[in-house]
Amino acid sequence: MWCVVHVKDGGEGQAEAFVAGLLPGELNARCFHLIRSRRKKYEGKWQTVYEDLFPGYVFIDTDQPEKVYKELKKTPKPNLLFSDDEYVSTLEEHETELMERLADRRGRIGISRVRIGADGKISYLSGPLLGMGNRVRRVNLHKRIAEIEAEIMGRKRLLYLGIEIEADERRNACET
Repeated sequence: MWCVVHVKDGGEGQAEAFVAGLLPGELNARCFHLIRSRRKKYEGKWQTVYEDLFPGYVFIDTDQPEKVYKELKKTPKPNLLFSDDEYVSTLEEHETELMERLADRRGRIGISRVRIGADGKISYLSGPLLGMGNRVRRVNLHKRIAEIEAEIMGRKRLLYLGIEIEADERRNACET
């Protein structure tokens, strides 16, 4: 089960380290923030960049969310928390399952390889979107992103995930 902690934007790495050091070992909790990989074009060349998927949130994977919550409640707010609002919550089972399908154990979301058929149909060949084509709402080939809609933290959100377009061998042969 995943817990989510609201922290200061840009302080995810620091909060992750703080929480990991705060929680006792017997909780067997894994603390991370979600980072997506995507492709961007700089000076005519495609580069891989890494971005926080949910800026301001740190996730904790644990089988004892109540104990994690109690430990975090002991923490002075300036050390970790962004506001006085409810800052620790538990993801629903379907939300956790989706995030586990998208991200690896370190919280990294890779780039999905896609192929565009002659009819314009997009096939997902590998990566987090493999087998999730029904969730994709829109694909922006120019920006190399796929947009999926998911309910996360009690709200419908649009997630922008990176794609890499597999070269069409026939087209490349004609261009040379």
